[in-house]
Parts: sequence; C-alpha cells; structure tokens
Amino acid sequence: MRRKDILRRLEERLARGEISEGTYIDIKARYESEPEEPEEAMPPADASFQESIAQVTEDATRAAGEAVRAAGEAIRAVDFSGLGVRLSDEVIKIAGAGTVTGQPVRTREFKAAGSARVQGDLEAVEAKVAGACAFEGNVRVTELRASGSTQINGSLDAHEVESSGSLRVAKDVNAHEVMTSGSLRVGGKVKVHEFHSSGSVRIEGELEADEVLIELGGTSYVKSIRAQEIQVKGTGGFLRPRGELTVETIESDEVYLEGTEANLVRGNEVRVGPHCRIRTVEARELVVHESSEVQERKVPPS
Repeated sequence: MRRKDILRRLEERLARGEISEGTYIDIKARYESEPEEPEEAMPPADASFQESIAQVTEDATRAAGEAVRAAGEAIRAVDFSGLGVRLSDEVIKIAGAGTVTGQPVRTREFKAAGSARVQGDLEAVEAKVAGACAFEGNVRVTELRASGSTQINGSLDAHEVESSGSLRVAKDVNAHEVMTSGSLRVGGKVKVHEFHSSGSVRIEGELEADEVLIELGGTSYVKSIRAQEIQVKGTGGFLRPRGELTVETIESDEVYLEGTEANLVRGNEVRVGPHCRIRTVEARELVVHESSEVQERKVPPS
C-alpha cells in the first residue's frame, strides 16, 4: 500500500476516535519524512499502524512516569485530600477542610484554617493553625501558633508555643517557651524554659521550667512543679477568686501561691497568698496569708 493510502486510512482512524491527534501527527510526520517505496516493500498496513502506535504509547507512558516521579519529589511524598489543600515545596496550606498524609509530613511552613487533619508526624519550621486541627502523630516545629481547637496525639517539640483556645497534647511537651490562654491539656510531662498560662491547665506529669506563671481561670491540676521561680495567681478578685490549682508537690527557690491546694511546698522563700490549703511547707522564709491554711511548717536542714 502506498504512502498516500496509509495516510488516508490514518485520517479515517483519527476521525473515528481510534487514535489520538498526537498519535496521528507523530505517525504522519514519520511517513512524510521517508522516501516513497514500492508497494511490495511496504509492511502490512495494520502491522505498521500497530507498531507506530505501540511505540508512541510506550514513549508517552515513559514520559508520564518520569513526570509523576518528579511531581512526587516536589511535594515530598505527601498525599492529600480535600479541595482546600494546597501543596508546594515550601508551604502546605489547608483552607476550609482537608487532610495531608505522610511519614513524616515535611515542609517549611504549615498553615491551616478551618478543619484540618495531619495523618503522620509533622516536621516544619513554622505551624499556624486556626479553627480545628488534629495531628495524629508527633509535631516538631520551631514555632507553633494555634487558635481554636488543636489536638496532638503524639508529643510536641518546639522552640516557641503560643496557643489561644484549646490545646491538647497526648504525650510530652518540650519547648523553650510556652504561652497559653484558654485550656491546656498534656498527657505527659512538660519541660520548658518559660511557662505562662492563663485559664485552665491539666498536666498529668511533671512541669519543669526555669520560670512558671499560672493565672488561674478554671479548675487546674498539675502532678508536680519544679522551677527556679513559681507564681500562681488567682483571678476574679480577692473575695471571690476564680479558679484553683491542685498539685501534689511544688519545688522552687521562690514561690508565690494563690488559690492552690498542695501536699508539699518546698523552697527558699515561700509566700502563701490568699485561698490556699497546704499540708506541709518546708522553707527558710515563710509568709502565710490569713485566709490560707498550712498544716505543717518545716525548716530545711542547713
């Protein structure tokens, strides 16, 4: 079959939708670039078509595979669902509702507003969340800014944590600075340089810090507190304080307490302010407010 007949049949297959326009253009270009050959030297038409189409398909499949691999590397092997998810090499954004999955999910900046979920650990320089956000693994960031409801089912490692609303961490918190307002719940221990909370706090393990400032705004519990300086302050006025703290042991160089119930308070300078109930205080210098009760007072050995 001569070349013009082959091209005519090729056009017919294109019209019937049996081949794509790209395949048609590629095969046509091949035949037009070759010299005219006698009919008997030409291979059967169908075999030629199949061979050409197979070759083009193979090339396209190979190119598509390379593109998919490149795209996978660009988004750091992160899967996602939800129309509100946007991914790039540097930023992951969730606006509205969405889920990202990875082990771990790595990015420079993670932003979520609305309803977001991270399946796996998150490793980022900065994380900003607003609304409801659930992290199903550990969170390791330089900065965490959270407002609304934030749930971390693993541990939290950060340099700076700032939360307003509800922050729940199932395991430990390790940070340089933690500042929360609203509600903080930690299932493990907290180890920081500076800890400042206003609202309600519940820490199942030990709170260890250089400086601790707790401004009570609800019922709070901490298993034990150890720091260089500790201040627990009630809110709502002197006569009708709002909030109270229950803690098993407190150890610090300088201690000032309001609205606190504790089994043992040990320090160098201890001031027990209004509305406290302390079983035992061991201190070199002790001042107790008239509205508070200290059952036993001890002086530490020299």
